[in-house]
Amino acid sequence: MKSLILASVVLAVTSSATFAATPLINARQHAQTHRITQGVLSGELTPGEQSRLLNGQNHVQQLKTIAKADGVVTLGERVHINTAQSVQGARIFWHKHN
Repeated sequence: MKSLILASVVLAVTSSATFAATPLINARQHAQTHRITQGVLSGELTPGEQSRLLNGQNHVQQLKTIAKADGVVTLGERVHINTAQSVQGARIFWHKHN
């Protein structure tokens, strides 16, 4: 009986950590930051554009932090973060190609 209770507690703790994991969001954030860095190095982005784009990246990071605060990132929160990342990706593209 004790092992069943212990197993239930372990499962509950690990499953909540799984719901708060955001590997796809992290990977996309890293890729977008890399795109900004490459744009600066190639001269496609000015320092002002870089600053604005990095502020946008910080905004997405804040959304992720707020979503993870309660230990669970809901589907709605993931959609909201994904939309913000899509907007940020479009801004990066536009600034690099203007």
